[in-house]
Amino acid sequence: MKVFLTSNLNHYEKIDGVKVAKEIDNKNGLVDQLKSKLDGTRGILYIPADASNKDKIEEYSKILFDALRLSGIVFDNYYVVDDKSSVGDVRDKVLNSDLVFLFGGDTFTQMQYFEEIKLRDILSNYGGVIVGQSAGAINLAEDVYNSPECEEDLSRPSSYKGLGKTNINIEPHFVLDTSNFDSDEMLHRSAMLEESKKRDLYAILDGSHIFDDGVECTIYGECYLLRDGEVKKMCENGRNITIK
Repeated sequence: MKVFLTSNLNHYEKIDGVKVAKEIDNKNGLVDQLKSKLDGTRGILYIPADASNKDKIEEYSKILFDALRLSGIVFDNYYVVDDKSSVGDVRDKVLNSDLVFLFGGDTFTQMQYFEEIKLRDILSNYGGVIVGQSAGAINLAEDVYNSPECEEDLSRPSSYKGLGKTNINIEPHFVLDTSNFDSDEMLHRSAMLEESKKRDLYAILDGSHIFDDGVECTIYGECYLLRDGEVKKMCENGRNITIK
């Protein structure tokens, strides 16, 4: 198993209001690690959070594919999943890909879609690299914690069965300083701290990531452990630490 849990690859910039791909942020070694963990470059499969938004799928998959090329990671085939993809289509594309990329978006909506395409079953014996970004990383957990980001989220399940590729629960896009938080951000932080009394949460900043090979997990870059209602710094940018 080779699973990367990421927050944000920082792989594009806006020029005159248009998102343009750039090299993936490698300050914590993500690009180098991807190159070393890939068994081949037959194909990459992009799986979105919302399969019905074709324009967004086309835009963001192209940006990702271009960013990988700019970072020196080139594949023979580039696949995407949308609402026209059957379970069989998804299975075939996974089997022909050395990297499966789970994009971000609405976490609960994404997991509902993953269930529709039976992704947990499809990935159960997959031996390639899986990269989850934001929601995609959250949903890779065995037992997902989906923290509420606003009042409306409180009516949705906060815990459910995920893809089962890691036992790590992450909180992406973490910001330590809460002094400028609005009410939704404070609700989010309070919910995370309360949940941390039941389970450990690993809060990673954009540009940081966690790698899980099925034996041990290694944090790369700035990361905080939320445990028992408290926040403890685990790692800094440019460094790494093994947690199990």
